[in-house]
Amino acid sequence: MKPSDSYLGQAIQLFLLKQGYLVDELARQLEMTSEGLSNLIHGRRRFRDETLTRLAVTPIFQQGCFSLQRLKALRAMDEYNLNELILAVVEYVKRGEIERLPKDFFAQLQEELEKNGFPPALADKKHALLEIAQSSP
Repeated sequence: MKPSDSYLGQAIQLFLLKQGYLVDELARQLEMTSEGLSNLIHGRRRFRDETLTRLAVTPIFQQGCFSLQRLKALRAMDEYNLNELILAVVEYVKRGEIERLPKDFFAQLQEELEKNGFPPALADKKHALLEIAQSSP
């Protein structure tokens, strides 16, 4: 399969490759054609919330701990650049939305940061994010 140009598509492809699954198997679990799934993975069609929800509950993705939140975050990376995402976070914080986060959000953030896959060259950035997570209520 040709590599995807999107963050979400690449994450799906890499996960399937590492787990030894074919796109056809995932497409069957999603009850869609492999061509339809390929169009989503390669960005020819957009992943809708409904499709991401169905993807998150497939046996293949449940095995890999791919949450709906993670899938939506990867889709957001395809739709917005980092500057826009950071500015959006600032706006949320200014409006007091940080107080509405689930009580276990920062524990989840810390867990995500501790998972494998964080490049060693960015250890200082990981440390800064961990400090934010540890200092939050």
